[in-house]
Formats: sequence, C-alpha cells, structure tokens
Amino acid sequence: MPINHSLDGIWQAYKTTLDCLKIAKRSIAKNDPCLLAKTNFMGAVKDEAEQQIEQSWANADDYVILSLWTAFERILLVYVQEENQRMLTETATCFTHSIQQKIADDTEYWRIDDVLDFFKTAISSDLIGQAKQVKRYRDWVAHRNEKKATPANVTPKMAYDILTEIIRQLTEHEYFQYGNP
Repeated sequence: MPINHSLDGIWQAYKTTLDCLKIAKRSIAKNDPCLLAKTNFMGAVKDEAEQQIEQSWANADDYVILSLWTAFERILLVYVQEENQRMLTETATCFTHSIQQKIADDTEYWRIDDVLDFFKTAISSDLIGQAKQVKRYRDWVAHRNEKKATPANVTPKMAYDILTEIIRQLTEHEYFQYGNP
C-alpha cells in the first residue's frame, strides 16, 4: 500500500489558512465593504470579528496538530504492517503465518505508545518521548477532559518538526527500506 511519507501537505494547508486569517484580520481593520462582502464579517462589530479571527487562529493551531498526528500515526502503522508482511514472505511456516496474520489483523488496535516504543531501536528515545508529548497534547485537544491536567503546550511548528524528523529518520534507516518510494 503506497503512502505519502510526508506531512508537508498538511503543513502547507495550515500555513495557507494562517495567511487567510491574516488577510481577514487586515480586511476587518480596514472595514472595506468590498473586502467584507459576502462574508460573515459584513456588518459585524469590529471587536467581535477580531475575536472570531483570534479564536479561529487558536482552532487552526489545535486542528493542525490533530491532522499531523493522525497522518503520522497512519505512517507508523503502515511501517509495522509492511515489516510484518516482509517477515511473512521471508520465513513463513504455517505456524508463523498464523501469528503474522494475527499481527496484521490486530495492528490497528494497538496502543500508539506501544507502537512508538517499537521504533526505539532506530529512533532516539528522546525523540520518541517528544512524539509522545505531541500525542498527549493531541489527546487533550481531541477530548478536553477537564479531569486531566492540561499537558505541556505543543506548538504546531514543534509538532510538525518532531513528527517529520521521525519520519525522515525512518525513511532513511536501513531497517525500514521496505516499501519506501
């Protein structure tokens, strides 16, 4: 199953969204009816419109982290599935085939923290720990469980850099050349 091993598309869409929010903020400041025509900002109170922009900016930051993590998690699971498939073709017996089929069936249900730990053989524990920090922030954004403490803040750039570095190291590592473009 070919997969794009990059988070760049998500990152570029996020940067474009931020540019659009900057343009909207400038348009509101100018209060130009031509710029605001056919938008929710037409006729809105300037302070309320600016507040909506700021809230949208905060949401964009959180949503990009959700998107980056989702794509990253899929990439890791594909690596595990491809490695399992490679092992199946090399030394399969009836017994190992059954075990490897069970792995293939259950991979989607594994805890991602456990999957991340598998990669510690090729990626530094520190970088894996940083990815887990991104995941904790992602979980907080997705669930907003008030009973749990707010995790350390993760910026979109930090999440992008950490997750992209792990993918870069995986695609360049000799263990994980199977299935790479």
